Amino acid sequence: MDHPINAASQQPFRTRTAVLALLCGFGLTGALFAGVSRLEAQRAQLAFEQRVQARAFVLREGIGSALASLHAVNQLFVARPGASREEFHRFVTPLLVRRPYVLGISYLRYIGHGERPAFEAALQAVQPGATVRELHAGAAQPAAVRPRYRVIDYIEPLAGNEAALGLDTLFPGHDESARQRAYASGAPAAGPLVQLVQRDGARKRLGVVVAMPLYAGAAPGGTVIGETALTLPPGAMIEKIFASAGPGAGVLDMQVYASAEPDPAALVYDAAPAPAPSHGGLAVPAWLYPARTAPLQLALDVAGSRWLMVATPGARILASEHLASLSTLGLGVLITLIGSAFIDSLKRRKLLIQQRVATRTAELKAANQALLLRQRAIESSTNAVMITAAEPHNPIVYVNPAYERITGYRADEALGTSPSVLFGEDLDQPGIDELRAAIREQRDGHAVLRCYRKDGTQYWNDVVMSPVRDEHGAVVNFISIQHDISAIKAYESELAHKSTHDALTGLPNRVLLQDRLAQTIQHSGRKGHELWLVSIDLDRFKFTNSRLGHKGGDRLLQIVAARLQAAVRPVDTVARLGGDEFALLLLPERSGLAPRAEQLQRVLDSLAAPLVLDGTELFLTASAGIAVFPTDSKEPAVLAERADMAMFRAKEMGGNQYQFYTAAMNERLGERLRIDSALRTALERREFELHYQPQVDCSTGRIMGMEALIRWRHPEMGMVAPNRFIPLAEETGQILAVGHWVLRTACRQLRDWQRDGRRGLRIAVNVSARQLAEPDFVQGVADVLADTGLAPHCLELELTESAVMNDVAHAMAVMHALKKLGVKLAIDDFGTGYSSLAHLKRFEIDVLKIDQTFVRDLTVDPDDAAIVTTIIALAGNLGLEVISEGVETQEQLDFLRRHGCRHMQGYFFGRPLPAEGFLALLQQDEAAASASQS
Repeated sequence: MDHPINAASQQPFRTRTAVLALLCGFGLTGALFAGVSRLEAQRAQLAFEQRVQARAFVLREGIGSALASLHAVNQLFVARPGASREEFHRFVTPLLVRRPYVLGISYLRYIGHGERPAFEAALQAVQPGATVRELHAGAAQPAAVRPRYRVIDYIEPLAGNEAALGLDTLFPGHDESARQRAYASGAPAAGPLVQLVQRDGARKRLGVVVAMPLYAGAAPGGTVIGETALTLPPGAMIEKIFASAGPGAGVLDMQVYASAEPDPAALVYDAAPAPAPSHGGLAVPAWLYPARTAPLQLALDVAGSRWLMVATPGARILASEHLASLSTLGLGVLITLIGSAFIDSLKRRKLLIQQRVATRTAELKAANQALLLRQRAIESSTNAVMITAAEPHNPIVYVNPAYERITGYRADEALGTSPSVLFGEDLDQPGIDELRAAIREQRDGHAVLRCYRKDGTQYWNDVVMSPVRDEHGAVVNFISIQHDISAIKAYESELAHKSTHDALTGLPNRVLLQDRLAQTIQHSGRKGHELWLVSIDLDRFKFTNSRLGHKGGDRLLQIVAARLQAAVRPVDTVARLGGDEFALLLLPERSGLAPRAEQLQRVLDSLAAPLVLDGTELFLTASAGIAVFPTDSKEPAVLAERADMAMFRAKEMGGNQYQFYTAAMNERLGERLRIDSALRTALERREFELHYQPQVDCSTGRIMGMEALIRWRHPEMGMVAPNRFIPLAEETGQILAVGHWVLRTACRQLRDWQRDGRRGLRIAVNVSARQLAEPDFVQGVADVLADTGLAPHCLELELTESAVMNDVAHAMAVMHALKKLGVKLAIDDFGTGYSSLAHLKRFEIDVLKIDQTFVRDLTVDPDDAAIVTTIIALAGNLGLEVISEGVETQEQLDFLRRHGCRHMQGYFFGRPLPAEGFLALLQQDEAAASASQS
């Protein structure tokens, strides 16, 4: 028997020898295997290319056969230009039988618009209801009026192609380039992949149209009078052509693209390799043969259009295809292993005993180290570890230092006591019952508990408990791992608050509002009380926000939130829904059955109070809509929707008010959506027009100017009143383009009248708050004046009080810039806003316009009369011109003239007229003036 030392000294020599034998054997085997594999790969590549070329030949033949049928149909119309529909049917049907992969063969001809009625009548004799149609977004619809159409007159088979009959292929013209190529050459030309009007059930269908022209006189290069066309569904066509040629793709992975490049959007055929039969042979791993057969790309010419065929060999590698290389590999590996095993076996007997002794020694050392490691791990753990005895009251037998740090109890204080000392008096916890059940059933347990430290402070404890069994399987102890999760619980509470409250204002968000609304509905339903859901939206907030910037807008929203909260009671709910949208949940006041309007008015009044932000004085108003439970609905979602409808109605009525929901608002909302949709295209369709209302100097009786008023003549809705679309245009921002058009059109019209000798006239144009807030508004006015050649003093811009007071500092800057241009400025509807005399003195204005609401009843209402006389006196003291709007009676005229108002405007002098009518009015005024002078 060899000495262990001698065996150890011989081991390296024998190990190196075995490894060397393995390396040499494997190296020789690998070299032989690589050489044989290379020969097999070359043979496989050649066979693959032959199969692909065969499939390409079949496909070219099939497509060529289809094109031959198109040539035959074309020659039919060359030989018989007036071939009937029945002749076309008899001629085409045999062609389609032989080529089932053709979706349709059609005859198309050009017709003029005057021929359209007769053509449609002929179509309806074949297919009732058929008309000339065009393709829009994949759907056929009646064709628009055009001078010329290229329509499908005949198509076979008619079944399945009914939708194509009468289709105008000149629109939208996706394949016009291919058709023009065909018209120039006289040969068939295939278009790109397009969406067909024919559908495959409910799915849209893609296809390729091959067109061949028909010339007047049958001579190529002449006038094209029509065409014959093939409609090919590429995927189905290729599949049927391959199927008719019989199996042959084998394990080919083949794609065909209707383009010269492998564009995924042009993929028309994608055939995965045929699954191998169960008896197809044993597969070998792909990594064994890295030199794979390369994919092959072949170009296909389809009527002048270049298609691409891409073939990829199957991924499965069969052992039957590589018998030579596998045999070489297997025999080499077997011989190498046998030789290495023989060399290695010589040392195994001597080393066996040494290995067993070393193993036992290592196991004992590892066990000791593991025990020490576990002890250190438990002592070092940041989680509390507690071991209790499996006996009554489960006394504690061990705690680690983390337990002492977390609970405040020293180890000597904890040992021998019950774990329930951590629960204090808080024993009504589901987790305690779970742990007690786990102890009784001797199983694992988990619970999250409220525990208390030695000083009485609470913390959250995540406890995982498991039984400890002895060698006989009996439970002798329980070990508990305890994790202090107080920080996690606090974070969860914070996340819960953030998920239900707005981050900017701290108000409840939509989620919390919906929850409170549902609960309050249940409570109010039981008590028989009403509940108001109020939707609030700030008026013109977009304009204010654009002036203040995002940070200033955020601070403004915080101020609004604070004002809303201060204006309601603690039992009511204020929520922010997003942007400048807020909501109120109003409950009845004490001893009441329903909220009162004064509660909501108090909220609106608090918002309307002036405020100063970053040195800018702002005036805010809001529009509110009210939905009442249970009158309007008992469903929270419906209440919210109807409150929004009422809020939109309040905005339509000028804002700074509230409206209750009514059933008529549903219809009004539908009208709002129709007007919004039509308004987006009204300008480009030239549906707007300007009317002009005269402004008269009563001291002379002459027309001194006019106010330009926009009118909308819609082809379906008729004449749309300005109060129906102007507020919506301001809200959506379309007022910018509309207002610019009004300004330019009015200036150009006045300039035309001035060229005829009426140089003393001036024109007034209204400016919206949205236009006033635009940074390039003044430059736009200057550009219009320069383009039209109108003198600046002939233009009067009318600004409303609300637009000016929305942002006083910005309004003053804009007015100053406009005055530098020489433009006159007027405050429109004066007396209806909330401007102060101090602001009026600072504004660079020329004219005050008295609102017609004061003029209407001034002869019968002393209050209105006092207001009007005060405004006239105020304007005189400030050196301002004053114009009274809405003058309709002689009594009103006499009153205003008696109190010093010279300039007036209203139906008494003339209604707003289009340009032609107003020109006639000017001519009458000039004739009357000439007659009085003579």
